Amino acid sequence: MVDYGWNGRILWVDLSSKTTRIEEIPSQIYEKFIGGKGLGAYLLYKFLEPQIDPLSPDNILFFMTGPLQGLPAPNVGRWTLVTKSPLTRGFLDTHCGGPLGREIKNAGYDAVAVIGKSTHPVTLVINDEQVLFEDGKDLWGKGTQESTKILHERYSKGFAVYVIGPAGENQVLTATGCCELAHQTGRGGAGAVLGSKNLKGVIVKGTKKIASALPELLREINTMAAKLWKEKEGDDFKYFGTASLVDVANERSQFPTRNWENGYFEDYERLLPETYQHLDTGVHLSCPHCILRCTHSYKIQDPSNPDSEVESTLEYETLGLCGGNLGISDPVAVLRLNFVADDLGLDTISAGSTIGFAMDAFEKNILTEEEIGFPLLFGDGEAALKLMRKIAFRDGIGDILAKGVRLAAKEIGKGSEALAVHVKGLETAAWDPRGKKGLGLSYATAEVGASHLRGWPQTSEKPDSSALDVIESMIFERDNKHLTDSMIVCHFTWHFPLSREHKITLVNGATGLNYNSDDISKFGQRVDTLTRLFNIREGFSREDDSLPPKFWIAQTTGSAKGSMAFVDREDFEKSLNKYYEIRGWNSDGVPTQETIEDLGLTEIIKK
Repeated sequence: MVDYGWNGRILWVDLSSKTTRIEEIPSQIYEKFIGGKGLGAYLLYKFLEPQIDPLSPDNILFFMTGPLQGLPAPNVGRWTLVTKSPLTRGFLDTHCGGPLGREIKNAGYDAVAVIGKSTHPVTLVINDEQVLFEDGKDLWGKGTQESTKILHERYSKGFAVYVIGPAGENQVLTATGCCELAHQTGRGGAGAVLGSKNLKGVIVKGTKKIASALPELLREINTMAAKLWKEKEGDDFKYFGTASLVDVANERSQFPTRNWENGYFEDYERLLPETYQHLDTGVHLSCPHCILRCTHSYKIQDPSNPDSEVESTLEYETLGLCGGNLGISDPVAVLRLNFVADDLGLDTISAGSTIGFAMDAFEKNILTEEEIGFPLLFGDGEAALKLMRKIAFRDGIGDILAKGVRLAAKEIGKGSEALAVHVKGLETAAWDPRGKKGLGLSYATAEVGASHLRGWPQTSEKPDSSALDVIESMIFERDNKHLTDSMIVCHFTWHFPLSREHKITLVNGATGLNYNSDDISKFGQRVDTLTRLFNIREGFSREDDSLPPKFWIAQTTGSAKGSMAFVDREDFEKSLNKYYEIRGWNSDGVPTQETIEDLGLTEIIKK
C-alpha cells in the first residue's frame, strides 16, 4: 500500500483512440525503483515491445515524477521524460525544469504514459481527473515561445505548459520539448517522438495535496539548504549560473573548440558572463521551488524580426557547443542561436555539434557551398543561424543533418565519419574528456550516449596516466546521479552541498522507506543494469561503448596539450573491463544471471 510521497497511480493516454485508463503501481515497485529515471526504466522495459520504431505509434512517452514533487523539499521543481530515443534507438531519460512534474503529481498521478498517434495535431490537457484532447492545429507550425503564451492565455492560471516547436513537428532526431519558455527535455530527440504522435504539447493542473511520512525531516533539510546557499560566498554559479563554467572548462582544456579540434578556445574571455552583463536582463525563469535560481535571461533583438525584442537564457552547454565549438566568441551571436534553437525546439548541444560537424566538413572540402547553399566557416554566426533553421525545417542539407551527426556522416561519407563526435549516436556534451581522466569512460558506458550527467570520476587529473584508479569513484558518482534523477532533485544541489546522506533522508522522509547508503549503491546498480538490459534487447553491445575518433587525437594546445581521452586504447579496454566487472556484467557487458537475481530483476526481464 502506498501511503506517502506517491499516488500509486499511472495515467495511460491513448492518442489513437482518445481514451484513458488508470493503472495502480504495486508498492514493491516503488521500493525498488523510487520514481523518475528508476521507475521510468522499469515502465519502459515492462511495457515497450522490443525493436519498435521510436517514431511509430507504438513508442511510449513516460512523463515521470518522483516522490518529492509536490512536497516542500529543496530544488524539486523538475520532472523526467523517459522513452526510446529516435536518435540512438536506445533508452532515453531526459530531465527538465519547470512545474509540469508538480502538477502531474498534484493531479493524482506519479506518471503519465502516452501511446498511439492522433489523426491530427492535439494538445493533451489534464485538469485533476479530467483529461481532454484539444485541437492543436492552430498551434502546429508555431514556435515554443508563442505556443506557450497562447496556451497560458487559453487556460486558467496554474496550468503547467510543455510544448514542441517545428523541429519536433518535423521529427528532427535532435528535437526537444520546452517547459515554460526556458526549460528543455534536451537530449536524445524526445521532441521528435511527440511530433510523430501529432502531440503538440501537454498541459497539466492539479489540486491534490501530497502527504509525506516525516515532514519534519523535509523541513529540516529545506532550512539547512537555504541557509547554506544564503551564506555561501565566492561561488560564481550564485551570480551567473552555469555560464560561470566557461572559465573552468577552458582552463582544464575541456571547452569544445572548432568541432573538438581542441579543448582550449583562445577567445574564451569574450564568452565569460562578466563581458555581457551590460545587456538588459529579462524575467528570471528558474525552476519553481528553487533557491539556486541559475536561469538568467538577456534581452536581444529578435533574430527573425529586428523590430522586436526577445529574451534568451544562456547556459554553459550552449556557450560551449554554439560558441567555442563553432569558433564563435560573440556572446550576442550565441544568445541569438540559443533563442532560435529554443523556439524551434532544437537541443543546443546536438544542434551546435551538428553545425560544428558541417563547418568542419565544409572547411575540409567534404561539403561544398553548392550543397549547403552558402559558405559555412567557423566563426560565422549568421551562417550558423541559417543552417539551424534548415535543420529544423529539414530544408536541403538540413534534411540530412536533422538525423544527427552519426547518421549524417554515414550518409555524407567521404571521410566525414572521423568528424562526427558522438557516443551511441548522441552528440557529446561540452566537456572534452581529453582534459579529465576517466571522463571518457562515463561517456562510453552511459546508456543514453555522451551525456555529461552520468557521473564523473572524482579527480582533477588529466588523462596522462591509467584511468583504472578512478573507475570506482565514477561508479559511486553514477549511483548518486541515479538517485538524484529518480527522486528528481536538481543536479546543481551539489553547490550547497546537498549530500548523498541528505538525499537519502529526503527520500525516506517523503516515503517512509528506510534506505541507507548501501541500499543506494545497490539501487544505482539496479537502474544501471536494467537500462543496460534494455539497450541489449535493442541490439546494443560492447562495441557501442566506444569513443569517437577525435578523442583519440592528442590535444595540441591548452593545459591538456598532448592528452587523449586515455593514455592508450589498451587502458580504455582495461577500464571498460573493470567497469563491467564491478557492475556484475560479463566481459561483453552483459549482466550475469547472478547479478540479475541479486538485484531483483528476474521477474521483470521475463515479462
